[in-house]
This record gives sequence, C-alpha cells and structure tokens, in this order.
Amino acid sequence: MLFRPVAGFLVDRYGRRITFALSLGCTALISLAYMLPQQIAGLALLRFLMGLPFAMTTTANATLRTDLIPEDQRVDGFNITTIAVMLSALVIGPNLGYWILAASGFGLLFPIAAGLLLIAIGNLLLLKFDDIKTKTNTLSLNEIFEPCVFWFALILGITLIGWPGVLTYGPLYSLEVGLSFGGYFFLTFGIGLLLSRYISNIILAEDRPPAFTAVSLVFVIAGHGVIGFLRSKVGFLVGAVFIGAGYGLSFSIIKKLAYDLVEPERRGRASATILIAQDLGATLGIYAYSYVAESFGSYSYSYRMASAVTILPTILLLLVVLPYYKRKYSPGVSQDIHLDIEAEVID
Repeated sequence: MLFRPVAGFLVDRYGRRITFALSLGCTALISLAYMLPQQIAGLALLRFLMGLPFAMTTTANATLRTDLIPEDQRVDGFNITTIAVMLSALVIGPNLGYWILAASGFGLLFPIAAGLLLIAIGNLLLLKFDDIKTKTNTLSLNEIFEPCVFWFALILGITLIGWPGVLTYGPLYSLEVGLSFGGYFFLTFGIGLLLSRYISNIILAEDRPPAFTAVSLVFVIAGHGVIGFLRSKVGFLVGAVFIGAGYGLSFSIIKKLAYDLVEPERRGRASATILIAQDLGATLGIYAYSYVAESFGSYSYSYRMASAVTILPTILLLLVVLPYYKRKYSPGVSQDIHLDIEAEVID
C-alpha cells in the first residue's frame, strides 16, 4: 500500500510495458527466494518485498486494461477482466495451490508460480499496444494522486470494508453455519461474479436512468444482509451469490465512471488512487470484522455491520458522485492523446 502512489507515477512516467514486465519479473524472483532456507524473519522480509512489485503489477494491469478497452465498452471489458481476476485469485488459484502442495509440497509450488509469471511476461511482450508515457512530470505530491477520481475511490474504499467477509471470514463463517467445506462460499461467490456479466447489461440499458448504477451496491448490501440475518446454510450461499454479483458490478461500473474523467497520461495515478482507497477499506474491514465478531460472539454480526456500512457509499453515489460525474464528464476526454505524450506503437 505504501508503494502504490509511487507505482502510479512510474506507470505514467515510464510506460505500462516496462513497469508491468519488471514487476512481474521481480515477483517471480521473490517467489523462487521462498525456497531458500530461512527463519521467520526472512519469510517476513520476503512477504514485505513481495508487496512492492505487487503494488506495481496491480496498478499497471488496471491502467493497461483501461488503455486497451474503448470508452463505450468499458463496463463490459472491466466486468470480464474482473471476473477473470477474481475467479483466478479466489477459486482457481487457491485450489490449484492446495492440489500442488498435496502432491509435491512447497518444492514445486514456488517454481510453478515463477513459471506462470514468466509466461505472463511473454504474453505482455507479445501484446501490441500504444505504450503511453509522460516525459514532463516529475515526482511530487501533486503528481502522486489523481483528484478527479477521489469520490469514486472513496465509494470503493468504503464498499471494500466488507471485502474481508469474502476473502478471510467467509470460509470461517461457513463452519459456523454448519458447512464442512469453506470452498462452497467461493464457488457460489464465483457464480455471482458470472451473473454480474448479464446483470450489468440490464441495469445499464439505454433507457435506464443513471441512478440504476446504484444497483451494484444494493447487491452488496443485500448479500451481506442475507448472510448476517438468516444465519443458515442456504442464506450463507445465497448471500455469497449476491455479494459476488455486487462486487463484480461495482468494480466494473464505478471504475468505468472514474476513468471516464481521466486523461490517458494520468491513468496510472488514477489506478493507484483507487487501489489505495480499496486497500485502506479492506484493511479497516479486517479489524472491524474481527472486533464485531469478538464483541457479539458471531461473524453474523460482522456481515450485518458490512451491510449497514455499504449504505453510506450508496447514498454518496446517488447524491454526490453521479451529479459530480454529470458535471465533469466530456465524451472522448479519456481517449484523447495530448501532444505532450509519447506514444510508442509496438509493431
């Protein structure tokens, strides 16, 4: 999180390709370093170091994705990439990792991870795109953040307070409601993600008013509420579907609105600004979830808390952010390439 502001600046200053490739390469090297004999302090150091290229990777990925997707197709494009990333990180990755551990242990796990990262670098180098770089800006506080996306970052940051209910506490609460396998939560969450692809086409139809974008957050509220108040296996799984759909929609729609206001040469800083807010929200959520669960004796109250908290960004979206977007948005701004930008077309 501490490196994200600098990561956004570097992505804009030196281009997407080199920063993305270097961050993936560093992650591969650190993954291999886990195989070296070391004490707990050494492992902690590697975990810290892993965060540096991770900040760059996620920022560069979000920025390059925005570069490649046309403005009028961003909701669809963001939704598809969000589904791919979340399914990989929350469903495929963990299960594949457990399978490799069971079959061969850590001796094979980290080399496979490094190999996959090298494949990703190869794909990146083969990809043809205009690599946007800014040559005039220097590192300063004014160049670290993108003010245009602050409201959208705030919306996503508050919404992500409920994220630990997915990543950390979902499998734990599954045991509390009587499910023997925590992976059921991620499975139903993944179903919700897939459904978000089709729900977005309904709520963003041409005849829908802009307020329908708030449906994305309503799904998040409903999902946490169903899990928190029903306190049953069925409620847990149904709520997970709603949460998956809600986060899939929120990450697609709200980020699309944010990037619509940002010029291409500042997309790296916009990505970093949004991701910093998300990191802060998720970190706060970890402590909030654990505190509420400990105070009331059940994770169900934590899900109720997350449902209530998400009402705030919904109100902000309707009363503040959508009017702000309407005032600031000019069609084509986020696709314009200004004269002070160096665009390198890779043949």
